[in-house]
Amino acid sequence: MKFKLLLPLLAIVLLSCTETKKTSETPTITVTNPFDPAAVSWFKTKGGGSIKGVAKFKSKSGELRFGEEFGIELMPNCLYTEERLNHIYGNKNAGFVHVQDGIPKFTPDPEGYHETIKTMCNEDGTFAFENLPAGDYYVIAFMLWDEIGGGIMQHVVLSDHESKEIEMTNF
Repeated sequence: MKFKLLLPLLAIVLLSCTETKKTSETPTITVTNPFDPAAVSWFKTKGGGSIKGVAKFKSKSGELRFGEEFGIELMPNCLYTEERLNHIYGNKNAGFVHVQDGIPKFTPDPEGYHETIKTMCNEDGTFAFENLPAGDYYVIAFMLWDEIGGGIMQHVVLSDHESKEIEMTNF
């Protein structure tokens, strides 16, 4: 009788361990569009434009956070970036993701993709990028604290000497 009960119990324990392993793995996604450094070389030049904004993030539990602890990145748009951000945010124009839902890893992951312009929010959640050339950009806000939070992405097209103000929130 003990063995009849032990076998189903052992099966349940093994299945629960297998299920936990599946949900904790970070998926790796293959990006099919190659990263072309020449296509984004304009990004390293100076211009007369600016992107200013505010970034605020609400956690799944409803906690609203903003301020000096959060980083903002500006990156040039290209087919590789569009494809990668589409996998993370579900589209290529704007979106947000909670870190608890998992952020995939990508292959290839070229070094040039990570050559971005970085800044930090100030105490009220505002940020600014100055002296930008005309171009097609992505602004990404990383709002992470205590292993929660997430990221917000917004696509911005900037003309020569244009200034844009954006609001990056997930609520």
